[in-house]
Amino acid sequence: MTKKKLQKKIEKKLDQLHELIKEIIEVQSIDPSDSETWDSDTLYNSAEKCKAVIKLLEDKVIKDAYDEFNQPLYKEGLCSLVDEYNSEEEI
Repeated sequence: MTKKKLQKKIEKKLDQLHELIKEIIEVQSIDPSDSETWDSDTLYNSAEKCKAVIKLLEDKVIKDAYDEFNQPLYKEGLCSLVDEYNSEEEI
């Protein structure tokens, strides 16, 4: 993958990460000492957003896709993309 293409892919995923984190921060509206602010919908929404963050960061196995050694292929997550980008920087 070209460096420019890799950079665009990383930027897109970082934008997605930023949006997810902004939505997770909603939980700050819950005051532990005020039961009136305890909102299960906000908590469930935060849990779903946290799962989405992890999916965005981690590599994902591509179903029914294997390399020549019969090893599963992966769609690179943000962590791997940044590693790849930084590796290219060192060359």
